[in-house]
Amino acid sequence: MDLRQLEMFLSVVETGSYAQAGQRLHVAHSAVHRQVRLLGEEIGEKLLYREGGRVCLTRGGREIAELARRVLKDIANVTHQLRDDRSLSSGHVLLGTGTTMFVFFLPKVLERFRSKYPHVQVQVMTGTGTEVLASIRDGSLDLGIVFAPHFPEPNADGLRFAPLYKEEFVLIVPESMSFGGQKALRTKELHGLPAITFSRTSRIRQFIESQIASQGVQMKVMMELENEEAIEKMVRINQGVAFISKSRAVAGGFRFFQIKDLNLLVTASAVSSARIPMTRAAAEFLSTCLQGADTLIVNRPAKRHRNSEKASPATRAPTAIT
Repeated sequence: MDLRQLEMFLSVVETGSYAQAGQRLHVAHSAVHRQVRLLGEEIGEKLLYREGGRVCLTRGGREIAELARRVLKDIANVTHQLRDDRSLSSGHVLLGTGTTMFVFFLPKVLERFRSKYPHVQVQVMTGTGTEVLASIRDGSLDLGIVFAPHFPEPNADGLRFAPLYKEEFVLIVPESMSFGGQKALRTKELHGLPAITFSRTSRIRQFIESQIASQGVQMKVMMELENEEAIEKMVRINQGVAFISKSRAVAGGFRFFQIKDLNLLVTASAVSSARIPMTRAAAEFLSTCLQGADTLIVNRPAKRHRNSEKASPATRAPTAIT
């Protein structure tokens, strides 16, 4: 059974004759007759019979006709959808990210993409970096934007990484903790400090802790939380110190310190599957991200070295990816 046979069979049913079906399909009526006969032989049942001068359906023929209508309609719908996707007159992109990127990077990217492709839907899921990467691997997300502490090789672990911008992680502290008015700290000054951290599976936490441990220093973990918003609240009520992105620290009006003998720069990267081909809509969204990364101000907030001046609460940002 093939689609052409179903199409010919349905044309005979709808026109009532082999000759008219052949005219509709621009083929000889004998070819139509042969394909319908082969279809019946393959199924093992007679599909049509003649009554007077008209071709009529058997009971089995009626069932095959209903099947043919459904199949041909579904194929027509899929073909139309794919054509629309290629022209981007419709389509959708499933994007995974953390809310720091969502707040500081994606708004203008989404605005630009929507202005260029107004009929393409972009659905956003926020979650941890581990969750986003797993969803890209299994095909439930088209793209992700995550922090990559160590920039991986192309196609690493079935994923393709495209760097967008750099982000620095800094230590935020309660207002009561001044460190003698220093502008930056050394790693040794972190030893034993009460730390509010991300969960143990966090790639960012693992990266920062490995950097600190390389200096023979260990902080005292007081809380393990899932997102930066919760971490920030605990720091504000003097429960400990924490590492968050500099963009958030500035926007949140926190007292923060750089660790001058550590390199806590990470790369925000767009991630796609190296195995599953991207739709055109996803490829165009990725292109918009790459173009926007050079022009959007992400890691350059207005200079307020946060040992003195506070940002307005209205500029505070929500949770970052971990």
